[in-house]
Amino acid sequence: MRRGLHIAIGIAVLLGVALAVWGTLNEFPDVEWRWRPVSLVLGIVGTAAFLLLNAELWRRLLHALGPELHPLPASTIWFVSGLARFVPTSLLTPMIRTAMSEREGVPKRICLVSVIYEIALALSGALVVAAYFIVDLPDLADEPARFLAVGLPVIAVVVLQPGIFHRLTAHALERLGRRPIPNALPPGRILEFLALYAAVYVLAGLSTYALGQSFHPMGSDDIVTVLGAFAVGTTIGIIAFVVPGGLVAREAGLAVALSPIMPTASAVAIAVLSRIVQIAMEVLLATLTQIAVRRRGYPELDTSPAP
Repeated sequence: MRRGLHIAIGIAVLLGVALAVWGTLNEFPDVEWRWRPVSLVLGIVGTAAFLLLNAELWRRLLHALGPELHPLPASTIWFVSGLARFVPTSLLTPMIRTAMSEREGVPKRICLVSVIYEIALALSGALVVAAYFIVDLPDLADEPARFLAVGLPVIAVVVLQPGIFHRLTAHALERLGRRPIPNALPPGRILEFLALYAAVYVLAGLSTYALGQSFHPMGSDDIVTVLGAFAVGTTIGIIAFVVPGGLVAREAGLAVALSPIMPTASAVAIAVLSRIVQIAMEVLLATLTQIAVRRRGYPELDTSPAP
């Protein structure tokens, strides 16, 4: 039964990824391709670096809460569990990550809290990058609500303060029948991780800018818009967590945010290409990290989730 459950989960994840790729390719508009090999390579490498840095940030978040994982097994856990977000509701991601981490000696409750921190800090970091873009939008010039883009990261930092966050997680874990976590992130570490997540989203925006040269010529004055556009799309994708991997939601947000500086078809093409490259890099890195784990002597790491 356990092996059958592992196989069923693996099939569900593979089908989710396959459907995500198929659905993304179907959204590709009919636009003219501009062959820019240097920009394309820079975009792909930047996307891979963005993903690897996210995996490392989660590992450091986990270590800040107590448990420590070696970078290579931690990356494998992050990439394998990350692919599960393409299964509807995305609930398999925290389930697989906590199960795989538990095999490495990480208590489930601490791993789950690290995932909550990761989502909150990633969302806040994206909002920090997107804030200038949203506040400066001409269409929102008369809307006071646009300043929520600045206020939301501040609210997140307040909620993540140890006195509030530790109390909330203790209550939630108690309802689940588990002991509270021994430590919460101190204020200084929260600001540190927030700055790091904002920095990796700047890198992701620059990667999108490089990929975008394949469809539409952009100058240096468009970089800020592209940075903000990627952050806006990512924010919408995170909020729409019930949609597998934020598909369509992230692409729509990115395309709309890019539309002031280019035709709609080009904006959609860039959004779709960015998604395709990211999925391809996630699959590739999940495979390579698993191979590296086995070759470098981490036989104790089992990439199959516990039942």
